[in-house]
Amino acid sequence: MYMVKEFLESLVSPKTKKSYRHGIEKFEEFYSKQAKFLLKEKDIAKTIELFYVWCRQKYSQNSCRALVNPIIQYCKYNGIDPKIRESYHMYHTTPTVRDHILIVDQAREMYKVASLENKVMVKTWLLGLRISDACTLESKPFTFQQISEEPIEVLIACKKENTIAHCFIDREFQELLRKYVPTLDKNNRFLFQSTRHENLTEKQLLRRLQNLQKEAGIEPRGVFGWHIARKLFLRTATELGISSWASQMMVGKAVDASIATYIQGANLKKEAMKILNVLRMEELKSNGRVSDMEKELTELRTVMRVLAKYVSLLKQTVAYKRGAKDFIEEVKETEIIKKFLEGAK
Repeated sequence: MYMVKEFLESLVSPKTKKSYRHGIEKFEEFYSKQAKFLLKEKDIAKTIELFYVWCRQKYSQNSCRALVNPIIQYCKYNGIDPKIRESYHMYHTTPTVRDHILIVDQAREMYKVASLENKVMVKTWLLGLRISDACTLESKPFTFQQISEEPIEVLIACKKENTIAHCFIDREFQELLRKYVPTLDKNNRFLFQSTRHENLTEKQLLRRLQNLQKEAGIEPRGVFGWHIARKLFLRTATELGISSWASQMMVGKAVDASIATYIQGANLKKEAMKILNVLRMEELKSNGRVSDMEKELTELRTVMRVLAKYVSLLKQTVAYKRGAKDFIEEVKETEIIKKFLEGAK
């Protein structure tokens, strides 16, 4: 039987270790004994279920899940897999309203006032990685000899769920890295370096992010944590109609086992490009002008507004039909409608 101390020492992330220690302390408050005695119980699952019910009387569902999970993981560490009844919905996660809902324009405001190092931090933040993985990134995978117009895939080993994040580095990020990486201490392998010749800690990286948020004049409506960019990435993917498994693979989130076998080796570049185009920090330009794609989108929006007005007129009574006819003749003379009608032919 392994002691609780040994179990906690086996955890890699300091944040997870702190969270698990708190959960075990709460369990011992409920249990009135040390957690190690739980392993001698005949019905371990029932005791954990009672602990969950005790927590539900005091805390939210998400907090209860966070408190009970350390006990379950401690049992598994000792070779015992407690079968919790599904009727308790113990693993259910409810959407939280505590976090600030990040929008792209706010990230752009931070990017505008950022130094070179902080610009790299913002672009890394928008990859959707957990902070525990971001602060330990090494510079070697982010060293590029040439700039590529298409995103470059970089595979990142994620600790929490033992997964691989398929991150894509767009041209904007590549150009930043070509300036930034040569400024790093060559004797330090990390992308975000501390003065102690190591990597920045999670706390240091988060403080740097929050200082940049204040410098940009952003007033948060909720907790402004590192995780909000991960939510932005996944939310953007959903809005673009990208499959959940594809977006999960890009941020290093575990994909359901029922599909994981079938999607190994999937090419995610097209999906990544859609997301990166939305999350870019600088305006796309072509020879000093706004890109042709954005021009076409502007023209299309104008056409759609004209057509919507036309349809609205058609829905009017007979008395308005003459007005609709005059309107059609009028808009046909405009340059943009001429282009649209010629393209339709």
